[in-house]
Amino acid sequence: MKLMKLFGKEIALKSVGCAHDDCPGAPIIPSVNLFVKVTNACNAACRFCSNAACTEKIDFDLPKLVDIVRSIRQAGIFVNRLNITGGEPSVVPALVERILESFGAEGMKGSAGQEEGQEGEFSDLHIHLNTNGLLPASQLLMRHPRWDSISVSLHHYDIEKLSEIYGTRIPDTALNFDGVDMGVVNASCNLVRGYIDSTAEARKMMDLCIDRGIRRLGFVGLMPSNEYCRENFVSLDTLELDTIPHCYFTESKNRGRDCRCSNYLYNRDMKLLEIYMRHYANPSYCESSLLYDGRYLRQGFGQDNIII
Repeated sequence: MKLMKLFGKEIALKSVGCAHDDCPGAPIIPSVNLFVKVTNACNAACRFCSNAACTEKIDFDLPKLVDIVRSIRQAGIFVNRLNITGGEPSVVPALVERILESFGAEGMKGSAGQEEGQEGEFSDLHIHLNTNGLLPASQLLMRHPRWDSISVSLHHYDIEKLSEIYGTRIPDTALNFDGVDMGVVNASCNLVRGYIDSTAEARKMMDLCIDRGIRRLGFVGLMPSNEYCRENFVSLDTLELDTIPHCYFTESKNRGRDCRCSNYLYNRDMKLLEIYMRHYANPSYCESSLLYDGRYLRQGFGQDNIII
């Protein structure tokens, strides 16, 4: 961990990479991931989510976001990724489009240590869509050419089951990836009792991803945020991915007691799917994470750590 000043306040930066199995992490350029929360609202009602069926929108100061990113870079801090998240970003598509316009090639030239205007375009620009297919706007956002990566929450392979999880009817046009650069799409699947909760069910999710052209899939355990999550928690160890034919463990990474993940590679019909699982994560761990909620910039995801 490296400490640096930003807007006169000390923040923690990630300066050492993750350890690989028993091998310690190597030094890296001090960096941050900047999470940009564009809304609290969501058109789904997932019972494991704190934003379920939320209608609250936020006043978003876009010029302040541009100034924040510029200041981070001028401080010599590498912006590893700018993540647009929510709520559900496709609830406010006009705002997302304005952010894309602001952080096009001209607005984000250069990297840490470069002067403004030098060669080198900013990346990664990432969006997390929680409800792909529920809103046509989400599919339109996915087709925008500017994304370096797109994450979609996809918690089941069956539309009927997915509708139960989301708490609202999903149209038959859901999961329409026509015109989307599938090379940048990642899927995230929550393990929920009665849905994806076994090795056989996990394999069906893996096959769906291959059929849809999705190249990366993450399995996620529910955080104990409410009673539903506690009652329906499924351990990642339940999946036993290495018992699935042509699914191979590739590596494990960790940051000590803060987090640990495993990676697998699944081969079916000469098509490959990368699989990621996070076994545990310290919710108070905030090294390298900044959050801008349209009004305040914070270190990590707490409520009492305002930087500016």
